[in-house]
Amino acid sequence: MRFNRKRAALMLVSSVAAAGVLVPSTAAFAADAPAQSRPAAVQGAVPGEAGTLAGKIDVGSALIDITKKIMDIVTDAIERKQNRSGYVKSLMEGAFYQTGQRYNVMVINNANSYTPKLRGVVYDAKVSGIHGTYRVLVFESGEFTNHGDGGWINWAFRGWFDRNGGHVKFRRSW
Repeated sequence: MRFNRKRAALMLVSSVAAAGVLVPSTAAFAADAPAQSRPAAVQGAVPGEAGTLAGKIDVGSALIDITKKIMDIVTDAIERKQNRSGYVKSLMEGAFYQTGQRYNVMVINNANSYTPKLRGVVYDAKVSGIHGTYRVLVFESGEFTNHGDGGWINWAFRGWFDRNGGHVKFRRSW
């Protein structure tokens, strides 16, 4: 069975939609968004709420933008029929560069047992593809312990860290 770009994108959108996109901290997106890309203020239904909706639209746009970019990375990996470790590395590298090389990134096989203790999470999504379901986390700092199998086929991370076996301590980049 051959995958085409449209089918792969649809499969990814469905899996991301089914898993849900968790956003524990949207303040980082609001603070980092360039002023010229913000939409004009929208009149609220209640007096004094003008512009409230505009801020929500801007944060939502940033999340959609990151999700679309990660979808493109996954689609490209499927089209090139990369091996599993290449797939995991593509998710990690794509998330790192698409967020301006400013945040730490962790990609983990969702079937693994792991303990995340992260601060400043700006993106958290489950991505399903031909190699299984992976969790993609973009965050400022914290600790992460992988209790399961290691290796590129099960996890990949990038940023500012110290590693001791399956335990990684991440520092902020700034």
